[in-house]
Amino acid sequence: MRAKRNNIPKTSDKIDIQVLREHCEALDLSKNNDLNFWLYCNIAMTTGLRSVDILEMKVSDINFIKSEVSLREKKTGKRVKAPLGQSILDKIDKSLEFVIWSQKYKGNVSLMTINRRLKKIYEGSGSNVSSHSIRKSVATIIYNKSGNDIIKAMIFLNHSSPVVTKNYLNITQEEKFELYSLLL
Repeated sequence: MRAKRNNIPKTSDKIDIQVLREHCEALDLSKNNDLNFWLYCNIAMTTGLRSVDILEMKVSDINFIKSEVSLREKKTGKRVKAPLGQSILDKIDKSLEFVIWSQKYKGNVSLMTINRRLKKIYEGSGSNVSSHSIRKSVATIIYNKSGNDIIKAMIFLNHSSPVVTKNYLNITQEEKFELYSLLL
């Protein structure tokens, strides 16, 4: 359920993924906070998983031999498998229960912590940025690189309907303009 302010649904905007990649490359991974943020962002950028699934991902959900994560999505209850790159796998502490773990608080990193850092990175962009912005941006990349195949984007996002995916990607107006061009 979306949070509402003045009866307007609160939604996040898509972000420039390259800006986030460059920010992550500059982090000091010897610091637990930076490592956790790096792990979160890189898992999100390479899998498109929802933030809750990333933050609650257990080390036991990962098959290090096959280089993949397998888990049940919290929101939908659906099973999902996604590949994880070696650079991510190499930075996961296998002695911990959770992939993203705050040494300071002895618990999962909060979504608020992730959102604060993302907002700081995109400060001044005029965008409403949150952890969900990464998922939307990655989904849009998949959609565009698949030749605007809504079914492939739907499968990637683990949505149950292309209508949900179409609304999610917010591509309706763009596609409508493309249709107008057919009449010119």
